Order: sequence, then structure tokens, then C-alpha cells
Amino acid sequence: MTPATSRLAALAALALAAIVASACQTAPRKPGPAQTPEAPAPLPDPVHAPVNREPGELLEATVPLVDGAGLPLTELRGRVVVLELSATWADRWSESFAFYNRLVQLHGPDHLAVVVVAMDNERATLSPEPGLRTRGFDLGWDPQGALAARLQVAALPTVVVLDRAGRISFVQGGSPPGATQAIEDGIRQALAAP
Repeated sequence: MTPATSRLAALAALALAAIVASACQTAPRKPGPAQTPEAPAPLPDPVHAPVNREPGELLEATVPLVDGAGLPLTELRGRVVVLELSATWADRWSESFAFYNRLVQLHGPDHLAVVVVAMDNERATLSPEPGLRTRGFDLGWDPQGALAARLQVAALPTVVVLDRAGRISFVQGGSPPGATQAIEDGIRQALAAP
């Protein structure tokens, strides 16, 4: 390469660099993820959105049981499943065992499974309940609230009814008037579905 050609190439490179630099300075910048101010997350709505899942969505999770084992919800497929996230201090706790035992006996443990997940810190607070449950009714214990956090539960208790395929068919947060009747209706509807 001759000195004249070399100078010409250097000038061309500088001109190209100047064009690119000016284009970068004048081009409008799109805000990136770090530059956009994030809106505060909306507060959970226990009535209209008690969990972060939609009806019809498949729910796959493993429920930690009070005896230390894990119960994958996939093992309950073929049955309608009632999953209640609660605590001993929450509304309806003391009535829930008789309520769910009656429903399991009414529909049969081959058709209906109930899993109540307690989020109490102390295992001792759950001591009398395991002896009060019928076959088909399991007690979970999640003191860290990992399952509730995964579902972004907005109130305790929160009841999720799954159809036989494991899809969400009914959700209820809190203890509104007529709560137990609404749960029963949600279970009947899921049992009646093909």
C-alpha cells in the first residue's frame, strides 16, 4: 500500500467513525429496562384476584405435608382437588376439618381430594388436626409460605379447586359471606365437568 493510499484509507476510516458517532448522538434513544421507572406492583385483590393464576390454567406444584413428605399435585390427577392455603388463626380454620371431611365422605376419596396447607410457624399448633382427617384429606405445612408466595395468595384462607386434569376451576380468597356454599358449588361444578 502506498503512502497516499494509506492516508486515504485512514481519512475514510475517520470519516466513517465521525458519521457513526454523529448518528449515535442524534438518534433518539429508546429507554432500556434499567432506564424505565418501574410502576409499583398493584396490591393483591383478595376478592377479584386472590391468586396470580387464571381459571383454566394448569397448576403444578408439590405440597409440603405435615409429616415432612411432599405431595405432587400431579399424583391427584383424575380427582377434583381442593387446595386451601390457611393458618390456624385464619377464619374458618376450626370448622374446615369437619367441612372437608363431610365433602370427602359425600363425594368419595376416589373423586375428591382435599389438601389444607397450614402456614403456621410452629408445628405444635397443628397437633390435634391430623387425627381428625378422613382418607383423601391431607394436611400440608408450609411455615415459610413458599407455596403461597408462588401463587401470590392475597388472603387467608384461599381456596383453589382443580378439575380432574389439574386445571384451576374455582378460586376464593378470604371468608366472604356464603364462602362454604360457594366452595361446595365450585366442587360440584368441577365434579360434573367431563
